[in-house]
Amino acid sequence: MIHAGCAIRAMTMKSSKSNADYREIRALTIRQPFPELILRRRKPYEIRSWRTNYRGPLVIHSAARIKTDCAKESGLNPETLVTSAFVGVVVLSDVRPYTRADSKLLNQKRAIGGWSPGQFSWVLKKPIRFARPIKANGKLGLFTVPRSVARLVQPHLRKLKIRTTDAGSQPNTRNRSEAARRANANRTPAERSRAARNAWATRRRKVSKQRG
Repeated sequence: MIHAGCAIRAMTMKSSKSNADYREIRALTIRQPFPELILRRRKPYEIRSWRTNYRGPLVIHSAARIKTDCAKESGLNPETLVTSAFVGVVVLSDVRPYTRADSKLLNQKRAIGGWSPGQFSWVLKKPIRFARPIKANGKLGLFTVPRSVARLVQPHLRKLKIRTTDAGSQPNTRNRSEAARRANANRTPAERSRAARNAWATRRRKVSKQRG
């Protein structure tokens, strides 16, 4: 027989884990034809002027507007390209400076590999196309996917053998916080107070270093 209180706690833990999963899945809006080229494995790099520390599953959102000239140059029909929708998911495995070798590879794949310094290559792996695009508006920068989209993405993450609780940079922080809470539960009141003072002192030192 399961105690009611235990059942409620189990449901709460399951809900919290699910909510965390939603927070950890990021998306990026890209103008066509580049989402299509990514899903066709012709564009292993997304070139951006900025970098991110995020690593893990990245949902590709196709913007409302199309770069018609680029589509024609890459051999795609602009009229057949999906817009204003989540179209697939990839693994963002690395972000590094954009090189001439990257540009050469993109050009070889007819993926518009123009060269310019000061850019970054977002290395994309394991692209998976959604059978049915999910209509939605995009956003600037990296953004968290809506819960409804996150639920649909979960099966694809299993194919990629990625656990959403391991995705990106935030879960490590959460795991450390959970470990700290467990350790704190086994301490005496005096030990908890001493640990709190040490943590406060550590934060003050970090702030002082940042301020220079």
